[in-house]
Amino acid sequence: MCSSGRSFKSSNIQSLIAFEKNFFSINGYDSNRGFTLSLSKEISKPISIKINNTKTTTSSLIKEFPSTAIHNNTFSFANASPDFRRKIIDRSLFVSDESFSKTWFGFYRCLKQRNSLLKNRDIKYIDAWNKKVSQEAKSLDKKRANFFNKSFLEFKNILSILDTCTTTEYLDKIRIEFFSGWDSRKELYDVLVENEQKDLIRKTTTEGPHKADVKIFIGENDAKQILSRGEQKILSILWCCAQHEVLRKIYNINATLIVDDIKSELDDNTFNVFINLLDFLNNQIIFSCIDDHFSSKIKDKYKEFKKFHVEQLR
Repeated sequence: MCSSGRSFKSSNIQSLIAFEKNFFSINGYDSNRGFTLSLSKEISKPISIKINNTKTTTSSLIKEFPSTAIHNNTFSFANASPDFRRKIIDRSLFVSDESFSKTWFGFYRCLKQRNSLLKNRDIKYIDAWNKKVSQEAKSLDKKRANFFNKSFLEFKNILSILDTCTTTEYLDKIRIEFFSGWDSRKELYDVLVENEQKDLIRKTTTEGPHKADVKIFIGENDAKQILSRGEQKILSILWCCAQHEVLRKIYNINATLIVDDIKSELDDNTFNVFINLLDFLNNQIIFSCIDDHFSSKIKDKYKEFKKFHVEQLR
């Protein structure tokens, strides 16, 4: 909530208000910069966000307090929808690239216009929108592909320095590819023209950056057909950490890494891979656990390690 104004537990923020209460509020303080944060939500009012006592938007909040959140939805990274994997890249780009927001909205505005023509079967001006959509798509696709390539190199770097174990040998066999949303060997304009009749039948644009994906394979097989939940979990953690490191190393953005319920579905060997990973992450890390799995493993090693127990506030 403090880094995005949203919760990964529910898309309905109002549901976070305690039972029979009228509001919730959160206050935060950034000791590095001296920034204060006040966030509140009442049942009948939109969320209120203040940074240094000045009202602001969720977009500004995300950039002021960036984070990489790894949670239950992220853990099924390989099995998730293309939209989810696409959004993980887009969130990092929103924080790191000043022009990304304009590029993203520019493409989706044009896409909306083309889809409207298809829905109404009014294709008199569709060629103009074919050109406009393909023009906007080029910039969006380039930004995504560029960030993916940087993340993939960091992912391979993390794998090379980690102390893996027999339960994570599959990681060396994984192949990760960025899919633009169409056959990138062709111009998107040509693809849109070829697909006009198919798109008219479906009343929507079937190919383009809105169909982009991060595809994961083991050999020639889709990874989701092979990986267990625990294997998917460590893969998703490593991939998100790779993007996290790209933000830090290349863009000088010190985002907070947030990991929810880290121990569930990880056996001891795989869990030790995560502990080993902490050696190479230099940003602030916040993780939650139902049981205390960490103190004996990392308390002595990390001087700034702090543990707290969340109680029911009264």
